[in-house]
Amino acid sequence: MTAFHELLKEYGHASRFHSFQNLMQYRVRKVLLVCSLYDSFILEEDGQLYERLYSEHHNLNLITVPNLVRVSSGKEALDIITIPGEIDLVITTLNPGDMHALDFAQRVRDLGVGVPVVLLTYDERGLNQMADRFDLSVFEKVFLWQGDFRILIAIIKFVEDKRNLEHDTRMVGVQSIILIEDNVHFYSSYLPMIYSQIFLHSLSLISEGINPSQRFLRMRARPKILLCSTYEEAWQYYLTYHRCILGVIS
Repeated sequence: MTAFHELLKEYGHASRFHSFQNLMQYRVRKVLLVCSLYDSFILEEDGQLYERLYSEHHNLNLITVPNLVRVSSGKEALDIITIPGEIDLVITTLNPGDMHALDFAQRVRDLGVGVPVVLLTYDERGLNQMADRFDLSVFEKVFLWQGDFRILIAIIKFVEDKRNLEHDTRMVGVQSIILIEDNVHFYSSYLPMIYSQIFLHSLSLISEGINPSQRFLRMRARPKILLCSTYEEAWQYYLTYHRCILGVIS
């Protein structure tokens, strides 16, 4: 609490509130899901994936529900990604139809469009074998599908937090929580739960007297989650943003 008051003294209460509208300048509004028909069946289960995402966004008071676009081949995806401003985030499964995920992600990187590619797979054994043989740094991050649709929200917020970290911290001193975990099974389970609790807790701290637009603006200043695979990565984050680090989970 003391650290929070110190930040208020530095940035100012009034200017801090008016600066909320400038937070989260990078927003994921359109997600390209690249997966085979079989993978799509597993991910969508009863065909209500988007409806569940919409409902969860409403429950967490999130104003924007990203649009999901699915294609069944890497070639289709590459054609769409080359359209400027068309896609903000790409989520691919291990074998998106006509090419391997590693090959697809490298082709996206070679395009130079700056669109992050996240690997989402339900095959943990296949993922471990691939990690032993290849460098997975071509992906923004790798996640494991375990039946919880909230992992899609967590992936979107993880990417947004990472892209907005420097600007939002410098602008109003937005706080962050460092999560250290290298096991894909565990952090794929933790992250959706942590984000849900962060959103609900942030909502509980917002005054009921303010109007909905002000509430949405204040939600932009919720703590960010910095997912780290190593202590070295976490330590670097801490050295850079130590005055705004709310806590560390390890």
